[in-house]
Amino acid sequence: MFSGWKKVLMVAALGMASMAQGADWPVFRGTDAGVSREAGLPAAWDGASGKGVAWKTVIPGQGISSPVVAGDRVFLTACSGYQQKRLMVIALDAKEGKILWQRQFAATGDTTCHPTTSMAAPTPVVGPRGVYALFATGDGVGLGLDGDLLWYRSIVRDHPTVTNQVGMASSLAYGSDTVLVSMENPGESFFAGLDATSGTERWRLPRKSSMNWSSPMVLRRNGKEEALFPSGNELLAVDPATGKTVWKHGGPIATIASPAMDDGRLFAPGSPMVAFKPGAPDDWKSPKMSTRHTSPVAMNGRLYGAIIIGVNCVDAKTGNEIWQHRLKGPFSSSLLAGDGKLYATNEEGLTTVLALGGDKAVVLASNPLGEKVSATPAISGGRLFVRGEKHLFCVDGR
Repeated sequence: MFSGWKKVLMVAALGMASMAQGADWPVFRGTDAGVSREAGLPAAWDGASGKGVAWKTVIPGQGISSPVVAGDRVFLTACSGYQQKRLMVIALDAKEGKILWQRQFAATGDTTCHPTTSMAAPTPVVGPRGVYALFATGDGVGLGLDGDLLWYRSIVRDHPTVTNQVGMASSLAYGSDTVLVSMENPGESFFAGLDATSGTERWRLPRKSSMNWSSPMVLRRNGKEEALFPSGNELLAVDPATGKTVWKHGGPIATIASPAMDDGRLFAPGSPMVAFKPGAPDDWKSPKMSTRHTSPVAMNGRLYGAIIIGVNCVDAKTGNEIWQHRLKGPFSSSLLAGDGKLYATNEEGLTTVLALGGDKAVVLASNPLGEKVSATPAISGGRLFVRGEKHLFCVDGR
């Protein structure tokens, strides 16, 4: 058990107004695995000229975590200072881009990492009680929506062997009032569920030591929430409140990209990609959809994946290829879909918008941001929130 973590710094929990639900994007890739159900999403913009950009705000620090949105606020993490030892959680006004508050913490873990990543790599998650962040140093924090400290924990103080000098990057997820943490690394490894109010451990599942950067996600099936934890040798589904195994599917599974889902079917990245319904055998496998860094997206019977040479589209039921379109890469940002549009953003910040559906690829627009992009955008209120190398952009297409 996390004995040291039980020494959690708490403040009195303040009552919070309920958050807007419809347009929220509270977690990495949203609550629908990269799919937005909104209409009127932007198709064309230019970051350098400001065309289609409602606002852009300088980010006080560096990071590759994605923005998340709840109600009228955008949250993201950053790091700065000597060896990235200053860790930050930032809240911005979604309408105007003004920074509302910024909270800083000192890193307790190692800040060594690959130059393409940073200590602010994991994406935070928002729940009804607040916003929760995990940094690649192993520092975790819970904050109220107004920035009040709920709890703080240091993984490495309780588990000194936890390490990943390439850089930890697994994002947080949220279900059943529980913050879901994936901590597979060369040292002590585990999946865990933390109480959202106190940060104390509700459950922990020991794991074999292994490198894993993929992120947990929550799906709702048969009226219940299931927390999915991708791992190199399996995809594990558990009850988010108890950690009890619901089902599992054998691997190999990609250790960076996360699954897509559509019409009750899951698409687990790997080599090959595997399609199946929870608890059932494989429907199909496709080596043509193999991906490492970017998560695929599925919508309306089609599955889209960013591969080395561009984007592939296959039939979600059969895995048969429908079309392939060459695009300039590489890609770190995961694909997003909504309102008849597929968004593919490369590392140079160029977002190609393709039409969803159809028997061939149709490019609707090519949109330069003017900055490099490693994070996956968020979609909320008919807008895209795109984290560039130096700025957070709000794109509305007008």
